Amino acid sequence: MMGSSPKPPPSFRSKPTERPARPGDSSGERATVVPAYDAEAFARDSELRQRVVPEQAGSEPTIDRARQLHRQGEHEQALFLLTRLPDLAPLHPEGSTLAADCRAALERECLAAIGSGTAVLVQAVTAEELKKFTLDSVSAFLFAQVDGATDVETILDIAGLPRLLALRHLRGLVERGIVAAASSRRPR
Repeated sequence: MMGSSPKPPPSFRSKPTERPARPGDSSGERATVVPAYDAEAFARDSELRQRVVPEQAGSEPTIDRARQLHRQGEHEQALFLLTRLPDLAPLHPEGSTLAADCRAALERECLAAIGSGTAVLVQAVTAEELKKFTLDSVSAFLFAQVDGATDVETILDIAGLPRLLALRHLRGLVERGIVAAASSRRPR
């Protein structure tokens, strides 16, 4: 069998059909080639893409690992795994539901750390103290919105960022002591 090439899969063996040129068309254009379509091969390929692919050999499938992390309260890690799921298994039936559950749980955690959606935040550090902190652009923007009169929900609306992203950054600012709820403001 030296010199012979492997046979293509059955879905690609059928010959493409050529559309004949229109009568009287002397423009010299070539006929359009329409590839053959095998519905069964397409269905098999779609089925394979729907299946969850394990992360590594011998490890649990991504959805199972994400489900386990969600049950353990590791919602952020579970959501991180689930963001890769559409690449591995697009339109996974449980993936989008689990991702929504993780987002809701993570939002509740962030709001609990901040205080609530109605909490009014104040800057807890002076401008001189702020120089000691390294802030990314999102955190710096959110810090600038904290004025001691605006509640968390309004800051989220003003920010124009995805809600969960803004909440995670606000939670980080609170946890680092850069901002605080108005009632828990530390004296300067």
